[in-house]
Amino acid sequence: MALFLAPLTSRAQVFFRVSVKVFTDSNGNRPAGRSNAEIQDDYTYYNQLLSKYARGCQFSLTEIVQMPASLSGWFNVTARSGTSRDNLLANCTSNSALYAYRSDNVNVYINNSSSGVCCGANNGLIFTGNEDDHITPVHEIGHMLGLSHTQGSGCNSCCPDPLGCCDTPGDDGIADTIPDLPCWSQNQISQNQFSQNYANLSAGQQDQVDDVWLNIMSYHYGNFNNLLERLTPGQMDQLAMTANGTRDNVTGNYFRFVDPFSVFDGLGGGLNTATAFRTVEGAITGSGDDDVLAIRAGTYNRALAGVWRITQNRVLTSRNGLVRITKTP
Repeated sequence: MALFLAPLTSRAQVFFRVSVKVFTDSNGNRPAGRSNAEIQDDYTYYNQLLSKYARGCQFSLTEIVQMPASLSGWFNVTARSGTSRDNLLANCTSNSALYAYRSDNVNVYINNSSSGVCCGANNGLIFTGNEDDHITPVHEIGHMLGLSHTQGSGCNSCCPDPLGCCDTPGDDGIADTIPDLPCWSQNQISQNQFSQNYANLSAGQQDQVDDVWLNIMSYHYGNFNNLLERLTPGQMDQLAMTANGTRDNVTGNYFRFVDPFSVFDGLGGGLNTATAFRTVEGAITGSGDDDVLAIRAGTYNRALAGVWRITQNRVLTSRNGLVRITKTP
């Protein structure tokens, strides 16, 4: 049984297509709190988080599928398990019709356990437990779209023992996220980066700490009733580049990067930060209908005064601050 949702009608932005599947018990009962309406509410909330960054992207919840009772063996399987994920993925890819597995969507499977895991080979999937009003699904979608934990990939345990805790923070590959560990407090993050407690930091330094302390991709959820809401400009850039590349199959339209210091000026279509367009005009000319131009903060000079003629829709967004477009006298 499936609920097929009306497609989003707003154009000129990038949509991440998401197909949600819900396992039932042998009597056809879903996990508590996982009605269609409650799942839709979660994605409304996730889109509200994305809208804060004005990056021209949204999740498009394409369907919610109730799995048949014949698959009830998955109802209480531990979702947070690489083995469970791999077994589920093998079943999904060998019988995509039964498991409603979509090659052009992020596939999210929900059962009655807890937490979750991503991603697996090729298109992969996300396997989560009953995470009502929880950040776990969008955290796992972040992994699907190329984001690591703020502590990097080396330490996923939290203090105290016996779970253990790493001593050295890892690297998530994002320049504007400072070092982090899942067991660190706000003060420990501050001390590691700035050698001061959080209360003694400047407002800008506190913001850097909060960027990981409150980050969707962090492991600090236990401190905030699971309500983590931040992504940094660098994380949004990585998400966009992954959407343009290895996850192109689950998106509509492209992000096109613009940077006044670019030396490659749109080589390959400006699909990553290293080969951004140098001018807004070049990005408009070199992009496609309904693409999003992700513009680095700065001043962009028009070579000639006059009107830009845009024959197709575009969205212009700032990556990290004020964008000013001027004309040469």
